[in-house]
Amino acid sequence: MTKRGHKLEGVDEEQLRQQLRTENDPKAIKRLTTALFYLNGVSTADIGETLGIHVQTIYDWLDVVAERNLNALGDAPRQPTASKLTPEQWESLTAVLHAPPTEAGYDAPAWRPELVHHYIRETFDVEYSLAHIYRVMKRAGLSKQTARPRHYKADPVKQQQWRDEFKKSGQH
Repeated sequence: MTKRGHKLEGVDEEQLRQQLRTENDPKAIKRLTTALFYLNGVSTADIGETLGIHVQTIYDWLDVVAERNLNALGDAPRQPTASKLTPEQWESLTAVLHAPPTEAGYDAPAWRPELVHHYIRETFDVEYSLAHIYRVMKRAGLSKQTARPRHYKADPVKQQQWRDEFKKSGQH
């Protein structure tokens, strides 16, 4: 276990302060602030409580500050992940999603995420999470649509009468 402040041995506090004044990246600002607290003798537990950050995250950030150039304290750029669908498969999927599900052999009035998930798995043998299916649908140009809830026993005539009375009372 290192003594307090020794995790950033060799890091100049004044350089941290200078970088903090000019930094725009929110993640880098948090890392610099954490490092300054730490260099000033604040415990990692107290830093975590003050900033609402888990102690292990603080240790990870301190490692980043100690190892990286102070100008590069934001998140490291990540390589984009390759699409599981080929461009041809994507083009085919987009065309299918722009037609009603009945044309693809499904007895459904509209494409829902669960149905798209099933179609992709069955047609292309590709597995996406259901959460990712929402992004797939958005990329294909579809929007999430939900029905307005209406009780199955509701009387439309009585509902309209209530709306009319509500408007007359000036409570709209």
